[in-house]
Amino acid sequence: MRILLRTTLLLAVIFAVGCGYKKSRDFFAASGISVGEPVKVDAGEYRIPMEFKTKDMHSGQWIDIVKSNIKGSDILVTAVFTQSNRQSRYPGYIEISSARGGVYALKYRDPDGTLHPIQAVTLP
Repeated sequence: MRILLRTTLLLAVIFAVGCGYKKSRDFFAASGISVGEPVKVDAGEYRIPMEFKTKDMHSGQWIDIVKSNIKGSDILVTAVFTQSNRQSRYPGYIEISSARGGVYALKYRDPDGTLHPIQAVTLP
């Protein structure tokens, strides 16, 4: 019985540590989200380099992925962090698909849906 309880507890801890956590905008420094020049990869496909710096040093938390999507003339991004030791899947840029060239408002979307403007970006 004791072994079953320990095993169940251990599996619960491993599962909780491996899950990703979406972070709100206030997790990052005031100017902690920087954006590079968008690059056209293919027709309708773009890469936008982005760097994230947290407000406080958080050892044991790494950026795992950055989710992005287009809504109208807005590009919305949300960073997902992990506490596990696996390698980050974030390549240093977001990928945008099915987009037309033009000016978009890049915004950070909190897990609760609140939007925070970052800057305007021009897709070539």
